[in-house]
Amino acid sequence: MMASANVTESPGVSTPRLAKQGETPQASQARGVRVCPRPHSINLRSLDALRGILATYVVLHHARWLLWSGHSAWIQARHAVWANWIAYGSAIFRYGHDAVMVFFALSGFFIHLRTARKLAAGGDGRVDTVRFFQRRAHRLLAPYLFALLLTGVLDAVGRYFFPVLYAARTGDALLDHLFARKGYSLDSILPALCLVPAALGRDFGTNGPLWSLGYEVIYYLLYPCWCRIRLWNATVAFGVIPVFCLALTFTSGWGFPGAVLVDYPIWIAGAALAEWFCRRRVAPQSAMLAGLLLVGAFVLQHVVRSPLGVGLLNLLLGSAAVCCFALAPAAWAAHGWHRAWEFLGIRSYTIYIVHFPILVLISSWAMTAHGGLPKSGWLALGGAAIALALCLVAFEVCERHFLHERLRDSSP
Repeated sequence: MMASANVTESPGVSTPRLAKQGETPQASQARGVRVCPRPHSINLRSLDALRGILATYVVLHHARWLLWSGHSAWIQARHAVWANWIAYGSAIFRYGHDAVMVFFALSGFFIHLRTARKLAAGGDGRVDTVRFFQRRAHRLLAPYLFALLLTGVLDAVGRYFFPVLYAARTGDALLDHLFARKGYSLDSILPALCLVPAALGRDFGTNGPLWSLGYEVIYYLLYPCWCRIRLWNATVAFGVIPVFCLALTFTSGWGFPGAVLVDYPIWIAGAALAEWFCRRRVAPQSAMLAGLLLVGAFVLQHVVRSPLGVGLLNLLLGSAAVCCFALAPAAWAAHGWHRAWEFLGIRSYTIYIVHFPILVLISSWAMTAHGGLPKSGWLALGGAAIALALCLVAFEVCERHFLHERLRDSSP
């Protein structure tokens, strides 16, 4: 029986009565039953396209950093006007960390969507913990281990033939500082094997972006417990816990656990959006408001400097981006550009966890063979294209065999 009202069994949340089967909305209202409009259909395909946009953006962000000498070197030489505009325009790819924050909101949305639909349909919303972890392990573990293996192979090749960057001897203070904390010591290998890479302060090999996957794994571990709290009291789950986590920005000494918890409200905001979309009729025009909030959060990030303010803006940024694409018109899916981003979105997990050691290898080759990185951006563009192409090959080798049914049906 389909319920025509929003239902939840948790204390602290109002539980309206259900309409009788076959009863008209007018008759239900006459009996005092609150009838909610049909929820807006969530555009999951556009959310997959958002994944593709974010993954590609992160690749371009890292290619700009690793395969271009940088703006300060660029302005020391004369260039054509059009080339200057391209160099200045590349600054749009400076915000890789913000893209990861949107990924966190997307993750919370998709992970909680199944439970949110159960709650909206009148179910109890309980999570089968064993089944949940089985699904997560099946989806993520094999591609992750494949990425670790591939990182080790690429790093071994790079260290042998093009050692400059791997040995942190480039002469660039920032690069040398960052690559000095990458390698294969015990404090980098053990956390990576425990699915929390960089938890002890050292990246697994050169694959620095894996840090965010460690955050995600902890959010997955917390999810069944958080769901129990949600069923007990929604205010605590969606309000008290995020406020507590954001309050950690005023403290220090929490190390890795504190850093993980400070970003947890972004993940919870994604879960809150999943319930909101499943329970209420959201006007498509809300996408315009979400777009304005997205732009506003992006602009304010250049002004706000306090840790709490940055945390709140990250939460707003991730939530607004998810809203924009969840409310996208279904007609978008017919366009070639949308299908291209959706294609990359289905492969975004492999793209994200594999691309960086490929770019590092290309970068170290350029530094060893040519004494430094080029002042033009052609290597960055070409390197990004090579990295994306090799990531697609890696997807076919491994991740394709571990997709969930919805994504498998969408993957050609």
